[in-house]
Amino acid sequence: MSKTVAKTLAGFARTATAWMRPYRRAITLSLVSEGLTQASRVETPHGPLVFSAPSARALHDPEAFGRDEPETVRWIEGMSAREVLWDIGANIGLYALYAAKRHTMKVLAFEPGAASYAALVRNVELNKLDSCVESYCIAFDEKTHLEHLNMMNTGAGHSMHAFGQTETVRGDIDPVFRQSVPGFSVDDFCRIFSPPPPDHIKLDVDSIEEKILHGARVTLRGSVKSVLVEIDGETKEAGGGAIRSILAEAGFIEDADFAAPARRNALFIRR
Repeated sequence: MSKTVAKTLAGFARTATAWMRPYRRAITLSLVSEGLTQASRVETPHGPLVFSAPSARALHDPEAFGRDEPETVRWIEGMSAREVLWDIGANIGLYALYAAKRHTMKVLAFEPGAASYAALVRNVELNKLDSCVESYCIAFDEKTHLEHLNMMNTGAGHSMHAFGQTETVRGDIDPVFRQSVPGFSVDDFCRIFSPPPPDHIKLDVDSIEEKILHGARVTLRGSVKSVLVEIDGETKEAGGGAIRSILAEAGFIEDADFAAPARRNALFIRR
């Protein structure tokens, strides 16, 4: 129903501007499109957050805030304003912005998908949190190299992409687009740029979590106090053994009481 109505309204706009000169018509339709960009207002205990939604999918996570991943919200609530959060696979910035809003803490948000990254930056701007949130359009991997992000859908807010491979946690994908992206190991990124080191890491990339952790072995043995990893799909069915093994070697134990079995995220804390 929604798609049908949307197509009808788009057709009406095109018909209503058909009499215009091509350039003027293009400008008018672009202005209409900008004027119809939706925003989602999320009420939190620490004040509202506003999220721009350049695609229908970008509305999903803000509208489900607090219901989809209550364990993630609870984890963020336990952080301190003096700490640093790295959000790897930040998408449009829902949890990065919530952490910044909650604590005025330093957040580094990493999102390689171009449209989602643009929405992330816009959301940081809308909420006036640029003093707290630093956003980077890069991917993390086991090594530092130039590669492609194989994308199921290029629209803002979409997921199930894979960097340097076509296999995701839900199985192999047939990408609609390959976006060129610089990829770093976490350890190389820290060595080259000396960013604020993470106290907490949120890792949710739907594909290469294990490889990213392999490339972060030095960093994990540093200041990191906790790591929240989404273990979903085939990775969850396989028990997430490799992820758990890498983190155990780095000195972390899993908080078995953190989330109900149905939840996707697992929390690992420093021994």
